[in-house]
Amino acid sequence: MHPSPEAVSDEDILDCVQRGNVEECFELIQNDRSILKQQGWAGFTALHYAAIHGNRAIVELFLSNGADPNCMCDAGQTAFHFACRQGNIYIMHTMMQYGADLRLRDFQGKSSLHHAVTGGNIVAIHFLWETGMFRFTDTDMFRVTPLHLAASTGNIEVVSYLLKEKRCFVEAVDHQGATAFHVAAERGGIEICWTLLQRAGCRILHQRNYNGFSPLDLSKQGRTFRHQQLSKLLSRYIREPLHHKPTDSNALYYWTLFFPSLGGAAILLIAAMLGGYGGLACLFLFPWLAQSIFSQYHRMATYQRLPNPIYLGTLIAGILHSLLCFYGRMIPNILYLRGIQRGCLYLISWRLVFVK
Repeated sequence: MHPSPEAVSDEDILDCVQRGNVEECFELIQNDRSILKQQGWAGFTALHYAAIHGNRAIVELFLSNGADPNCMCDAGQTAFHFACRQGNIYIMHTMMQYGADLRLRDFQGKSSLHHAVTGGNIVAIHFLWETGMFRFTDTDMFRVTPLHLAASTGNIEVVSYLLKEKRCFVEAVDHQGATAFHVAAERGGIEICWTLLQRAGCRILHQRNYNGFSPLDLSKQGRTFRHQQLSKLLSRYIREPLHHKPTDSNALYYWTLFFPSLGGAAILLIAAMLGGYGGLACLFLFPWLAQSIFSQYHRMATYQRLPNPIYLGTLIAGILHSLLCFYGRMIPNILYLRGIQRGCLYLISWRLVFVK
């Protein structure tokens, strides 16, 4: 027995959206289509909630039954804004097919591109940029750029994307005179500060906001360990010439690359020196080496955030040790055995000749 139209409320359909129950949502809409226009807490509609939860089937059901993708909540955000923040390309494309207005901004002046940057999905960001309706230099009512937002969320991948091909200006300031470097320094974002410093050079360290604070001043105000690390880094480079652009140090990269080879060679050398106890040494040291290798992440845990070559080094170590074992041990043994075999054949031939 279906519920009567009087019994249908926005709480019912929001509960169905949260549980992802498409059938119940369909029944509620069939009984009262106006429920799609009802706004609940903070002005959210059912389509807002469906976009937040990323349920494709429910979003398409609501849109096909007349839900408005341009309806704003109390903060001026549409369901399309939430889809951009979630980075769901399918829902974004579906809403565009049903008339989503990409030019709408929320009450803070943030566009769909700003919301996509806040969500941190590079695919969604690039999808919006390819529509030709957005620029990476666009600001909101507080003059906040997408680069400011990426720095505030600490998303190093989005920051790197925005810096490619000069999509964003590192020196752009908001209504407080702060650059993205100021924002990252205040949050203790050492990886982002390093990336911005490489792009803009040391001159950005001397740029002050409207309150007279430099990035180093903001970093020193922090009390976390990351702020302390960042302060040491900025204090080092603030004494460099303004045009100087720091570069990554490759020493740690190559040490990590050859660590498996050197570590394995050292363990085998120790085992050879210990003689009969070498097997016990390998039993304890090789598990330690394996733990050191497999506990690594895809990027180094340093401010440079270089790709971690530990697994490539493990492959190289396996190849080197295999070649060493083959040419250093197996080949000499094979040649030795062949020499003995030839010697025996020579002796046998000589004896046969001598007997005859």
